[in-house]
Amino acid sequence: MQDNSAVELGLANIQELLACPKCRGIFERNVDSLVCQACGSVFPILDGVPMLAVLDEAETKPFTHKGPTRESYQQEYQQLDAAAGYNLKYKQRILKRWSTQREFRLLYRLLSSQPRSRTLLELPCGGGRLSSAMAKFTDFLIEADVAMGQVQYSQQHSRVETAQIWMTASALHIPFRDAVVDGVVCIRLCHHLHKPEEREQLVVELLRVARRFVLITFFDYHSLKNIIRRVRQPLHRKRPKYTMTVDEIDNIARRHNARLEAYPQLSWIGSGHRYALLVKS
Repeated sequence: MQDNSAVELGLANIQELLACPKCRGIFERNVDSLVCQACGSVFPILDGVPMLAVLDEAETKPFTHKGPTRESYQQEYQQLDAAAGYNLKYKQRILKRWSTQREFRLLYRLLSSQPRSRTLLELPCGGGRLSSAMAKFTDFLIEADVAMGQVQYSQQHSRVETAQIWMTASALHIPFRDAVVDGVVCIRLCHHLHKPEEREQLVVELLRVARRFVLITFFDYHSLKNIIRRVRQPLHRKRPKYTMTVDEIDNIARRHNARLEAYPQLSWIGSGHRYALLVKS
């Protein structure tokens, strides 16, 4: 974990980039909080972590739904112990370790295709499982997650030399001004959003804060894994996956002055996830 001087330096480096996640107003820094000068909202700073995550109506309103969502994730992993259990699975289970190795290779391939970043935002950062793969491509890594437990786990287990800062944040209400970070990386969140309009909102919000590029994963509707799931669904009665198509991602990017430059699969057989690199014009 960083010492207090490193935390203060990190906050000083990004304060002018931040914006109120409720109204996008400018912040004033107090000793232990950030205060929005437009709407008056107060966001505490706990142990050097700006608490900037906000929940919208869709996240707090009850609804009929099966399967993990961003709401259940946010609630379940606020505590450090729960976050530790989640992250240990990726270290202990061989299939998850193989998946992580493939993701490291894809991150290297896609991030190395872009000029080096001064600032890179990872949202959600989880427990920092993939952070070291990103750190070598930026001068300053901003780690954000809606769940405080994940942020704490990432802080405690970070092993990178790149300067870092951590915060809580929702990817649908990112607490940054427009086009102020060079790149944004959003891994394994999109497929937890059960509404199509939320998935589109996610892509748009990531593009809003990125100056040069966005790297996002999504579960491909046309993937072999999803085709098999759809065929078996009447028998197993599992809920449909929350998917997008390459064309959907491409169309959203075009409407927001970006282009879909690459969209490799994580695994042709074992996974329905794709990485999509969106480069802004």
